[in-house]
Amino acid sequence: MRVQFMAAVILGLTLSPAPVFGCTCAVPPKEVKTESELAAWPRADAIFEGKVESVELRWKLKEAQIGDVIPTVATDLDQNGPVVLVSLEILHSYRGDQRKPMRLSTGLGGGDCGFDFEVGKQYLVYAFKDEAGELYTNICTRTTRSEKNRGSLAYLRGKREAPAANKEASTTTSKLCGRVIPTDATGSIDSQVLLVRVGSKSPVPDSEAGPDSDGSFCVTDINPGKYHLLFVNRIEEALTSFVYFPGVSDLSEASAIVIPGHTPSDLVFNIPAQATFSVSGTVSNSDNPQLPAKVKVMLMSASQPLLAYTANVAASGSFVFNQVLPGEYWAIVTVDASVESKWSTRKAGVEVVGDITHLSLELIAN
Repeated sequence: MRVQFMAAVILGLTLSPAPVFGCTCAVPPKEVKTESELAAWPRADAIFEGKVESVELRWKLKEAQIGDVIPTVATDLDQNGPVVLVSLEILHSYRGDQRKPMRLSTGLGGGDCGFDFEVGKQYLVYAFKDEAGELYTNICTRTTRSEKNRGSLAYLRGKREAPAANKEASTTTSKLCGRVIPTDATGSIDSQVLLVRVGSKSPVPDSEAGPDSDGSFCVTDINPGKYHLLFVNRIEEALTSFVYFPGVSDLSEASAIVIPGHTPSDLVFNIPAQATFSVSGTVSNSDNPQLPAKVKVMLMSASQPLLAYTANVAASGSFVFNQVLPGEYWAIVTVDASVESKWSTRKAGVEVVGDITHLSLELIAN
């Protein structure tokens, strides 16, 4: 899945799904054949209709303060990694004792099967309990927008067999085409145009396309909604362009695009040149001068959820980022998950407005 790959590259980490959100979708039992049996899917711990009141990204890394000690991301990704929490107003409950309002979790999307909830929309939710007894859902369940699953709703609401035909409303998708025009097209270019739904809390893009040699692109299979268009370019694995349509680096200044809408097929996306700077320093371990294997440093933008960099740490503890876009970043150390010992790091803040040297980061053995 290209979107999953892009998200992993941009975020600088591999979003390997936790067991709860593994993307191997279970199929209904063989004995489930009719709409009524599907509607009352026996594997679901809770079935309800709900209206989304809020969606938030919860991540220990994001919530920690500068200077806080946190687990190294690569080691504890499954346990302390990002998750989307959804609060819903319960409209109708068909199974389970639902709190009003209630919360459930889902993944980010892409490789972890997270379901994309939108604030203000109504959903028919099939939820399951995790090991802690908390409810979660994902795209492997029958969770859908209410208007797209009228067959199941007809049965659940009236306790009657739903009609066999026209059970679910069809989804009409659209495409968005245009052309990117870089101000500076020198160097080895690996660029992508990403579509990010306005209001989404997930750092995983909804869709993407690779521009042709003349800059033309078409993003297809887009669900109706409001989106931001984002252009990213990397040279030698470093992000050197990060621009929102119509040509700004700040998300607050970006123009939203409504799909479907009256966007011209010859949309022009001007890409201004952006300066980059080098960031270098050392990683130290006060308990042992010998660092574990496969240590990396990650720079994550404090304001742009899709902007991040990673760099390998040498045996001496030194690291360098040759090209970093300006902005405020969080700097953390990561340790490969195959390392047996557990490690922590201290979250640091870095403001990149020029070249930075002697950035000191800490690795702490638990």
